[in-house]
Amino acid sequence: MSNAAGALSAHDEFDILIAKLSESRTSTEQEDVRQSIWDRYGVTGTTFITDMANFSVTSRTLGICHFLKLIHRARAIIRPIIKKNDGILLKCEADNCYAFFAHPNDALRASFEVNSELFRMNQERDPADRIYISVGIDYGRFLLIGEEDFYGDPVNTASKLGEDLAGKSETLITDRALEKTDYQVHENAERMVARVSDIEISYLKLKMAQSNTR
Repeated sequence: MSNAAGALSAHDEFDILIAKLSESRTSTEQEDVRQSIWDRYGVTGTTFITDMANFSVTSRTLGICHFLKLIHRARAIIRPIIKKNDGILLKCEADNCYAFFAHPNDALRASFEVNSELFRMNQERDPADRIYISVGIDYGRFLLIGEEDFYGDPVNTASKLGEDLAGKSETLITDRALEKTDYQVHENAERMVARVSDIEISYLKLKMAQSNTR
């Protein structure tokens, strides 16, 4: 996303508002700035966060350069699939990718397509070159900073699911996101509840083979 010369990016404007919030001295001033932030950046939508399995093991046994090569390949797969499913890839950091979708259906479909494509590619590669991705998906109201970043409870939850709780080739989607989809839940799908940082998260565990979205 390009800006005219001298124009501030969405993130620059966001940082200015956060600085203003930090400098506000009264509760009224702080509430006014908070409202301005939510008015400017607040959205209701879907958070989608991926994580690569076996980061520490792969880096230690085969070296960081080998793992960086896998990260490059994973991003090359994830990026077009997110775009194809009407998502916005906000950023990639280390072995994680962060995306925004307006609709949970699109996010869920993207997660299955990513893992399906990785499964296909993995059949053609040696074990050391195989890539496995876990995905966390949530839905709710949060702050979306242009096409650069996002903050809020659904972001934190998707991160916990994708990075901490999901196994390789698994998608974990919260109940509140699942309710917004037309996904037909398999009888053997695992409904789970986790407590992370004193927050209870109810979610469904899905594997690539359960990709029966309509």
